[in-house]
Amino acid sequence: MIDDPLPQQTQAPTESVRVSVRLGEPLRRAVGAFRRQITLPAPATLADLLDHLAQTYPDFAARFRGEDLGRDHPYHLFVNHRQALPGEFACFALADGDQVHIVIPALGGGP
Repeated sequence: MIDDPLPQQTQAPTESVRVSVRLGEPLRRAVGAFRRQITLPAPATLADLLDHLAQTYPDFAARFRGEDLGRDHPYHLFVNHRQALPGEFACFALADGDQVHIVIPALGGGP
């Protein structure tokens, strides 16, 4: 009688993605902190993160759209220092440990 080899153990797929989110003003006021650790079900995209923030923090969506600033969608998003454009949010995959920055670009200078 020949023994069957032991079945190979495979690593279970990650069931969640934990990301660090850093928020600029005035989004910080909507969320109550400059930084949040967010856990999302895997697989997760940048759009999933934004949806989560909007559902968790009631003022987030309006502020993200720029309603309090009088400007349409003034925020820029960066994942691990790489800018994500608005058309990419739904397909921009997030990985465990990613760092997401949501900020308004600073402009300035004068004569």
